[in-house]
Amino acid sequence: MKNLFYHLVAGLVRATSWVTFSRIEVRGLDRVDWDAPCILSPNHQNAFLDALLVGRTAPVKLTIPSRAAVFGTPFDWFLEALRMAPIYRRRDGFDKLSRTKDILAEQRDQLRQGRSLLMFSETEHAHTYYLRPLSRGSARLALETQRETDRPVQLVPVGINYYHLCWPGFKVSIVVGEPLRAPEYMDRYREDEATCVNELRDDLAAAMKDCMLVPEKTDEYPDRVDRINRENEYLSFPEMKQALQAPDSLAPKGDHRPWLGTLADGISVLNAGPLWLANALMRCVDEPPFTASLKFAVGMFCLAPWWAALFGLLTWIFSWTVGTVVGVLAVLTMLLRLVLIRLSNPPHPPVD
Repeated sequence: MKNLFYHLVAGLVRATSWVTFSRIEVRGLDRVDWDAPCILSPNHQNAFLDALLVGRTAPVKLTIPSRAAVFGTPFDWFLEALRMAPIYRRRDGFDKLSRTKDILAEQRDQLRQGRSLLMFSETEHAHTYYLRPLSRGSARLALETQRETDRPVQLVPVGINYYHLCWPGFKVSIVVGEPLRAPEYMDRYREDEATCVNELRDDLAAAMKDCMLVPEKTDEYPDRVDRINRENEYLSFPEMKQALQAPDSLAPKGDHRPWLGTLADGISVLNAGPLWLANALMRCVDEPPFTASLKFAVGMFCLAPWWAALFGLLTWIFSWTVGTVVGVLAVLTMLLRLVLIRLSNPPHPPVD
């Protein structure tokens, strides 16, 4: 049953992502030996949406170690079906740290069998384009696993590059970098474990930055972020990254047109239920990195049932013709809403 649910969600993610983003650019998958153990390490900007997009892109199933705080609810079955595993930290209590050791031992066992997992190496998620400091967790896991197997363990840098961090309708580039191969570090690891873990972590940070459009927060950071906009989506990732070295050569973002956003809200009456739910969830969570994730989740799970319910109710009350017309209008106005939001040119989140 869990396997069936996993494949259902995978299909929904794939279908929803094609509608949510104006374009999905994927580069570098051929750099990885997907038959060997892989630890994918993407940057972390948008809560669980980041994991969904990387899972959608990778040609293998991924286990996802996650914060233990999201477990311990009636939704644990669903999280386990999505191959998520809780990771406990000191803030969760010292009595629970031993559970993390057992879980990581299970992850090492899966890696030894040639399976893959996704591990966010940044110490926190945030609405920023630059890379934040990395923890040592993924580097340590790669080296500890390599010590226990003859199969080459790969630590794979991944860059997720949203052309807007909050709103749908824009491009996303997912870039897979050159894997860091743990066997190349093992001689140094045997001599000095702590130093080698730090070295691999630093090499991973450098490799991840190669996969990101704006990897560092410099004096030109605001100007570079301003050039990540719909006017420049036609450029491939390498072209865009190169052009951002001289941001003045690219078209600026331009002014926000809030009246188009108001128009988008005005034509959305037939989709009022899912939109209300998305806004209510965002008020409850109140963490910016969850904004796009919650919108994506509501669109993935709620829109199709909402349209089906509209069709069924109006067909029952009036006629098949009325139900069909209203159902089609609901779908078309949602698509038009995405176009209007894109054209409204919403501003990027403020620079922290």
